[in-house]
Amino acid sequence: MEHRNQQLSLYTGEERLLNFHIHILTPDNVLQELHRHNFFQIILLECGEADHAIDFREYHLEQGAVSVVFPRQMHRLTLSDDARATVVMFDETVFCSEMLRNELKDYNIDLQQKINHLMPDACGEVFAELKELVAQIRRLCDDLNPVRKMQVKLMIKIMLLKIIDCHPDTGSQPVSESDTSLYIRFREKVDAGFYNRRKVNQYAEELGVSVKKLTAVCRLYCGLSPLEVIHEKLSLELKKVLALDDMTFKEIAFTFGFSSQSALNKYIEQKFGMTPLALKTRLKEVARMK
Repeated sequence: MEHRNQQLSLYTGEERLLNFHIHILTPDNVLQELHRHNFFQIILLECGEADHAIDFREYHLEQGAVSVVFPRQMHRLTLSDDARATVVMFDETVFCSEMLRNELKDYNIDLQQKINHLMPDACGEVFAELKELVAQIRRLCDDLNPVRKMQVKLMIKIMLLKIIDCHPDTGSQPVSESDTSLYIRFREKVDAGFYNRRKVNQYAEELGVSVKKLTAVCRLYCGLSPLEVIHEKLSLELKKVLALDDMTFKEIAFTFGFSSQSALNKYIEQKFGMTPLALKTRLKEVARMK
């Protein structure tokens, strides 16, 4: 189901190498079922209201709100009849992840949740600045050349940086540089390895720290133990697959590194309090809701 697992080329048409695009969303053209894509979206709600579900969290947006959807997040946007939104789409090459990992590492703590949803009172005058940047990008896109493409990429980076700076908690908590680096590296390793590595001591060994130290850092930054972080990621990705894909439970068990289908069944029953079939049925109903 291509429309539920979108590529940026779906919007750029024949320009498959173009790694950014601007699109206007209205109640008539917005995709109102759960889907995911392999690119970023910056959504500016210019008028009306919207309900936005991102990774099973529900947000209500009002005029002047901003949402940033990250690659592979699952989301659904429902617009009011009078709503209009501009969405700036771009792939991961535009906003270099090394920038967040290095120069902006203090801002990278749970960044997705911080900027998935920003209400007008948080955005303030920045919303007008974002709209002006979009207008400049549009003018440049009318006659693109390699130099103007670089300008567009820079403006998109500025947009995202302005949004990050809007969050009231961004960078406000005094942190240890070494602890911040450890936490971010752990989350990155979990994102990459949760399929086949789910023991805390494996991660601690890879990071060169004790389990006690890793636990203390995780508690400090997110209030969870390392094992809870691993299970949180695993559970979220399982829910996405159950909601959007048509894999068999046996295939899911193999893909997610469970020793057997019965081991998968046991995990789901423990975490969600229902059978895998019941969870899949409920999630697919949610995916179809408008």
